[in-house]
Amino acid sequence: MSAPSNAIARILNPNVARYIETLSTERDPLESVLAKHANTRDFPLIGKTSGRWLELLTCMIGGKRVFEFGSGFGFSAFYFARAVGESGHVIGSDFDAHELDDFKTLYGDHPYKSRIDIQIGSAFDIFDATDGVFDVVLIDIDKEDYPQALECALPRVRKGGLIMADNVLWGGRTASEPEAGDTATPALQQFNHTLHNHPKLLTGVIPAGDGLSVSLVL
Repeated sequence: MSAPSNAIARILNPNVARYIETLSTERDPLESVLAKHANTRDFPLIGKTSGRWLELLTCMIGGKRVFEFGSGFGFSAFYFARAVGESGHVIGSDFDAHELDDFKTLYGDHPYKSRIDIQIGSAFDIFDATDGVFDVVLIDIDKEDYPQALECALPRVRKGGLIMADNVLWGGRTASEPEAGDTATPALQQFNHTLHNHPKLLTGVIPAGDGLSVSLVL
């Protein structure tokens, strides 16, 4: 989930961002349904451009099993579900039960619905209770929890798999000294430093949306 609300405008020229978004032809009406629902609720989205990066990168590594630290009503899960195919599985997490209700309503009888399992509760508890190794993990929860999420995820993503995270540029705030009382920015700065210096990760940042980090597990 992206915040502050004007983060995208700060990172990328709005005209350029709109241009990039219009380049891709929409292949599934559900994509717009989900985006419109987010706009109605003023829900902070990862965005279509970042979502398509999630899909592309997951396809490139042949990803079939994905875990999301933070899912909302299933916007990012849509792109993962399309990437993993009929035999794939996307496990999501969210604290709010109404997000699961929205997910069920919005997806209806869409075929991707059966590929996605959004569970309600702490992302950490859900992750711990889920067995096995993942091809891809997305981190998109409270920013103060990013370092802990990385620590949990790394041992359980296969070699050649990906750890991705939204909001790593945080509207440009991660490039500056944190303001008094700001706990999110220091956590993200620590997270970014760890990603780029960890011996088991090869990391880059895509300046789409609010900054999407992509880390290959070595």
